[in-house]
Amino acid sequence: MKRRDKWILIVVIIGCGAFGIAMIAHFGYTAVQAMRFLKWTQTRRPVLLYQTDYRALLEAGRELSRQVAAGRLEPRRYRIRQFSGDPDPETKQFPQLIMDLNPSVVHIRKDGQVDLGMSPSCPYGILVFPEDYKVSELDKVWAIKLLDGLWYYDEDFRKHPEHKKEVEELLKKRKK
Repeated sequence: MKRRDKWILIVVIIGCGAFGIAMIAHFGYTAVQAMRFLKWTQTRRPVLLYQTDYRALLEAGRELSRQVAAGRLEPRRYRIRQFSGDPDPETKQFPQLIMDLNPSVVHIRKDGQVDLGMSPSCPYGILVFPEDYKVSELDKVWAIKLLDGLWYYDEDFRKHPEHKKEVEELLKKRKK
């Protein structure tokens, strides 16, 4: 093997090694960030379920519905917390309680329903229904009623119905 070919082989091996190390570092960093986000998400559930004033949250959600009905807000998804980008500017007029809960998005529908989506990767949150709204049977399968017009939903309930029962038991203790 010629000397030149040996150098080319060494450079290729070093380059591949450096690329491999960079990829491992990138995947490691991404995994650590994902774990931190998941842990943060999991710590938000107890705050949402056991430390939040449900009546105040129901009123805050219905206030958003009234703003849509009055034309002060558009019925759409509003970004509150994202990995990149600032919250949508319209969220400055959102009730402080909703901003304090720090959801990922708030989706306000034309019919007045408000969805406080706490996490895009582990979908759970709060549904606020306008007064006299008829909750569908489908909503009842994957959600737990907290008050008339206020429901907690969790995608995990579909896959693991036993998790829903655990949450319901914990909520009964809260009511006592």
